[in-house]
Amino acid sequence: MIVEEVVVNNFCSCSHLKISLSAFNPIIGYNNSGKSNVLRAINWLLRKSVLTEHAFHNAALPVTVEGLISNVDLTLLPENQRASLGRCLDNGRLRFRRRQDTPATTAAQIRVDVFDWGAGEWVVNPTGLDNAIGVLFPEPLYIEAMDDAAVDVGRFAARNTIGLLLKFCVDQIRANNAQALQAVLSDINALSGHLSGGGRIHELDTLEADATSAVADFFPGLSLHLNIEPPSLEDLVKSATISLSDDAGVSRPFASFGHGAQRSVQMALIKLLASQIHQQRANGATTVLLIDEPELYLHPQAIEVLRESLKALSAQNFQVIFSTHSPLLIGNDVLGTSVVYKAQPEGSVVRNKLSTAAQAIAQHPHQAQVIFALQHATYLMFSEKVLIVEGKTEMMVVPPMYKVVSRRTLGQGRVCLIEASGSGSVAPMIRVLREVGFAPKAAVDLDYMFKTAPQTGFISDQDPDFVSCRDWFVANAVANNFTLGTDNFPAKRDVRGNFCVVTPEHAFAMLAQAKSVEIARLAQQLRGHNVWVWEMGAIEAHLGLVAKNDATRLAFISTMEMNANLDHSADAQNLTNFINWI
Repeated sequence: MIVEEVVVNNFCSCSHLKISLSAFNPIIGYNNSGKSNVLRAINWLLRKSVLTEHAFHNAALPVTVEGLISNVDLTLLPENQRASLGRCLDNGRLRFRRRQDTPATTAAQIRVDVFDWGAGEWVVNPTGLDNAIGVLFPEPLYIEAMDDAAVDVGRFAARNTIGLLLKFCVDQIRANNAQALQAVLSDINALSGHLSGGGRIHELDTLEADATSAVADFFPGLSLHLNIEPPSLEDLVKSATISLSDDAGVSRPFASFGHGAQRSVQMALIKLLASQIHQQRANGATTVLLIDEPELYLHPQAIEVLRESLKALSAQNFQVIFSTHSPLLIGNDVLGTSVVYKAQPEGSVVRNKLSTAAQAIAQHPHQAQVIFALQHATYLMFSEKVLIVEGKTEMMVVPPMYKVVSRRTLGQGRVCLIEASGSGSVAPMIRVLREVGFAPKAAVDLDYMFKTAPQTGFISDQDPDFVSCRDWFVANAVANNFTLGTDNFPAKRDVRGNFCVVTPEHAFAMLAQAKSVEIARLAQQLRGHNVWVWEMGAIEAHLGLVAKNDATRLAFISTMEMNANLDHSADAQNLTNFINWI
């Protein structure tokens, strides 16, 4: 039983936002994209509070947050609530919403509506629906990014981590250790006798008598009585504080440790708290755990430990939802990552998940893993533009070239560069990325135009310019000593399996010189599909590189950065146009 979907309307930066959820939910996005607002909205859905005016995206409209619960377990509810709630279900699903119509309202005026599946409309909630939801989904654990770990863990408060842990501890004492509890209560009763019983401390009686005498001067006949109630067990634990000691055994206050140590202890105790809640709520209710940027101040290894802990909790009766800036908290095996970004005028918006591209991924699992591998996640997940390139030269040269031309880094332009494993990988990569809401572009060698583009429908193999180029290969293969495959385009090996004297790359470079006009027209067609073709054959020809090795590439980059221009390249204008096209 989980909250499967949440729809947020008119809350903070979210004019209208829909997010699908599973048991384990990383939410990522660049700063101020609205990740924290998604967590706040989910917390408000499950825990009623009065929203102030700044929580309204538009103060003239109501705030509503809808939740869709799947696999509702009616057996968790009292008998009197099962029938009324059962009428609201559709195949075990319950859709409800919390609504606050205006900023100036009271808690009693905040409504919970339920969706009538038969009528297809929202209706006033059945009596006790709010309480029933509280049984199915007890109050969530919500840890905000800027919560002070020293406040949350270092000292007791009713709703902080250490306070909740101590509360559960006291409950366990009452349930499991009656003898120890009785001993404590006996000691407290002895204390009570010294405060207000027959063995009362003399000075307290003296104070009471003196105060009564003083009051009598103004109000004759009145007596003052000093009542000092003995503390309960709960009162005693409220004074608890946390200290830490290292291997040397030296105990120091929690707040005296660095932020990394404080945050690590906080996350560890949150995990402990979650496990204890799980034990107490063994009836099957689901606890939602909301954490804003749990990786703050943590060492990379600690982040990985935290990720595995959160995943383990999500396999129990917990639904884990967290925002993060760290790819280490995502892992390339998690397809359910939600990406939040801002669009105008909608405000915060959620991209489609990779899991929604199931068909494309099933057909091209290798490309999906390449795109979302951990080394790419840092940039891809936080980017607005994605550029797929074919080779190492582009990966090395394009980032500094982008900076020289645009005066910004790729990161500042929110551009992510991804290397394909050949021209055949470009099309499936584009397909997968489009499925998850990106509009990717690709920079490809000239062979893509003839060997791949027709298969994707980007170019017709009956186009006169295409036919003219293919015919040129047929007419010039023998004279130029290159071999054609069955498709009449250059091949790496001849029919005997031997490598050809002239490589396909060289053959396409010769075509580029002979058919530049036709190639330019075909390239224009491909740019309409967000594909940039290196019209001279490959990027190296435009750069003017004489060899494909790191020494040559680094020499080009060094000169480019020193001169702050592309004048030393073979085709500066085309390269500049390419950067502007990105």
